[in-house]
Amino acid sequence: MDAHHVTRKEISLDKTINIKQIVRKSVLSKGGTIIGKVSEVRINPKNLELEGVLIKRDIFRKPLYIGKGYFSHLSHDAIILNIEVSLLIKGKQVLTDDGKILGKVVQVLRKGNSNELQGLIVRSLFSKRFTIPPSAVKYIGKTIILKKSHNANKKYFWQRSE
Repeated sequence: MDAHHVTRKEISLDKTINIKQIVRKSVLSKGGTIIGKVSEVRINPKNLELEGVLIKRDIFRKPLYIGKGYFSHLSHDAIILNIEVSLLIKGKQVLTDDGKILGKVVQVLRKGNSNELQGLIVRSLFSKRFTIPPSAVKYIGKTIILKKSHNANKKYFWQRSE
């Protein structure tokens, strides 16, 4: 559709993206994991700039708001993030560098509302919870692999708490 342009310094119409078309498009992490679908596009009412998107995941999970600072690429087809979303680490298995299973992540500790990890709370089958600092994490993918130097201090139910 050809339209009359009334602009000052803005980019031309053909180089913009229609916000209505972004709703219901997929949001992908840096590694290609589908996070969910865009349910809302949020703008700042003071400067009229895009601030972020609300992502609907499934009916059992809370929606996820991602700020524009974590966007890598925005297109008519999808939004690609420049991060792996730290909140999605919950439930993943934690392994030592040599493949020994330590447990599963039961809670993700973040610095404020950012994506930056402050720690992971892990629980194994017979132990109490223990915290792993982000400096001990070697790789985060389908599982979490710890660096060789990390020594998890697990407390078993038969050991007394100090």
